[in-house]
Amino acid sequence: MKSKESFLKNKLTWAIIAELLILLVAGILRPEFFSLEINPTTGMLYGSLVDIINRSAEITIIAMGMTLVIALGGTDISVGALVAVAGAFALKFLRWDVTLYPTPGDYTIYPFIIVIAVPLIICTLMGLFNGLLIGKLKLQPIIATLILMVAGRGIAQIATNGKQFTTGYTPYRFIGQGSFLGLPFPIIITIVVCAAMMIFVRKTAFGTFVESVGVNPSASRVTGLKSSRIIIIVYTLTGLLSGIAGLIYSSRIASCDSNNAGVNYEMDAILAVVLGGTSMTGGKFSMTGTIIGSLIIRTITTLVYYFGITSESIMAFKAAIILVVIVIQSEPVRKKLATMQARKQKVGELRG
Repeated sequence: MKSKESFLKNKLTWAIIAELLILLVAGILRPEFFSLEINPTTGMLYGSLVDIINRSAEITIIAMGMTLVIALGGTDISVGALVAVAGAFALKFLRWDVTLYPTPGDYTIYPFIIVIAVPLIICTLMGLFNGLLIGKLKLQPIIATLILMVAGRGIAQIATNGKQFTTGYTPYRFIGQGSFLGLPFPIIITIVVCAAMMIFVRKTAFGTFVESVGVNPSASRVTGLKSSRIIIIVYTLTGLLSGIAGLIYSSRIASCDSNNAGVNYEMDAILAVVLGGTSMTGGKFSMTGTIIGSLIIRTITTLVYYFGITSESIMAFKAAIILVVIVIQSEPVRKKLATMQARKQKVGELRG
């Protein structure tokens, strides 16, 4: 009985239930929502379920880093801007100067390794910048990351001279539009990133260090743990993950859009972490829960588009569903349901 009661109190349980309920509603209203087909030309599997996982790639990858940030009791509102920065620098090295190379095509000015590596290095350094401000200078996370939230898009605009570069370079387009083993390539990237992150935080002591700093930074320092170093590593890692998401995003649209790339990604990433059961006050975290939370957000978005809800109503409709999910996951509701289940089982035992 205790195991069942603790199961019902678990936030991850209710995150999974919420996702299944949303999918159930979609399946009842539109049975074809679950249909899967293989494109005979590309050999790629497609359908609403595949699209949900595919389109959630950027948020899921960013949310992996955001989970650790929130576990530290912090936040990072610069991740959306870093998505724009990654795309801007990638397209810059693909096209370099649109006045000299005015026609986009299947070419790159600089070697492809530079196109990929430089944006990731820049975003990693920006994450390091956030980490130093928070870990060393002890600035409030929301204030420290606000700097790059504002400056990041400006840097992206400077990199492209305020222009929107486009590209037809096949290897770059493959990142966001290609397929591997029948699956969209962003799904493969997401699987690799999530697996690497989960191994890193659960098969090493780093995850424990993050939770320790999140619960009590002062006590962690007393035990010899350098909390500032942990904070710097986490924010640096989040910058790298934002860069990866930025490359996927810009590859999907084969362009850099410094004004719109990554807009509201920070909010969606934070929401994914919270829906997944990680507390905003810091401490214990769940990477698996974050993945489920990201899927919930994308499922809701796919659902509202799928049923043709007007663009003016999408945000309100999405917010209403999210509100229901969060209420179901709230501590009082979970305890109430667990208590009701325990009473029901006890009555059953007495009658038996």
